[in-house]
Amino acid sequence: MDTQPLCSLHNLYGGSIRDRLAIAHILHPRLVLALETNDAYVPMLAQAVIFQKELAEIMAALDLGSMCAACGGRNGGGCCSSFMAGENDVVQLLLNLLAGVRVEALREDDECCFLGISGCLLLFKPMFCLNYNCRQIIHNAAPAGMQRLEQAVGRLLQQQYALEQLLLDVLRQGGRPTRGVCC
Repeated sequence: MDTQPLCSLHNLYGGSIRDRLAIAHILHPRLVLALETNDAYVPMLAQAVIFQKELAEIMAALDLGSMCAACGGRNGGGCCSSFMAGENDVVQLLLNLLAGVRVEALREDDECCFLGISGCLLLFKPMFCLNYNCRQIIHNAAPAGMQRLEQAVGRLLQQQYALEQLLLDVLRQGGRPTRGVCC
């Protein structure tokens, strides 16, 4: 069976964040159909959601959502500057859409367009966003809390990577059962 990729590498990883978001929204319904028949996808996504919830609980216990949102709201945006939105690629945005996140740009200012009042709207974030801990986070968290945070981040990133590889394989195969080039 002849297959064509649904998107070029440039369209998955290049262009503006608005372009990537538009492509993710175009691909989303096609991938939902393709992934319904993929035996590995559902349990992999379920495990990623479990890891994300575990991380969210740890982050909430450390008050990172409001701390990061407040820092991001200052002039220049802190770690969550508008530049950071560009760390998201189409595959990562698709992963969030497939997990039921209503992925949209929340703002047009100097902060990351995915940063809301209580933190980032994305369940699955870029590696930098999950791995970077500023001095304020390190200062406010006890060593045991930081260890729990880092371990949870590692589990989630490993699962995200596996899911992203699966999505890339589906995209390379033309998103069967639906085929065609969108971008």
